[in-house]
Amino acid sequence: MITLAFYKADGDWFDKLIRWWTCGAYSHCELVVGDSETLPGEVIILSSSPRDSGVREKHLALDPEHWTLVTVPGDADHAAMFIRGWIGARYDWLGIVLSQVVPLDRHWSNRWFCSEICAAALGIPEPQRMSPSGLYRHLTKARPQSRAFS
Repeated sequence: MITLAFYKADGDWFDKLIRWWTCGAYSHCELVVGDSETLPGEVIILSSSPRDSGVREKHLALDPEHWTLVTVPGDADHAAMFIRGWIGARYDWLGIVLSQVVPLDRHWSNRWFCSEICAAALGIPEPQRMSPSGLYRHLTKARPQSRAFS
């Protein structure tokens, strides 16, 4: 099983802009590595973040009031290996504009934004089309058992 964490807290101006533009509740997403049953608590997360300048792995205590978890079928090790293969790649500022703001569906193979790399790790076609809220909707539309662990 694969667990993703979707950020729903107020955050900064960029988080607010993403939620407003995508008409959704989420501004960021992460692949959770390891056993999500130990949550809430500190876990290893993988994604691309503008705060960290791109693709990275880090430890984070997931606050239940700020994150919603979604578990989907799949090979978690394969998804983690995919993202780890891109550690150090830059955040895709241009891609987020040309796929989310101006719908040209552009993807640069050496840069990623959060929902794009998470969708690619799950094998979703055209991952550059996914915003955090769009990915959440895609993963939960036939599966209402997502859990906010608050």
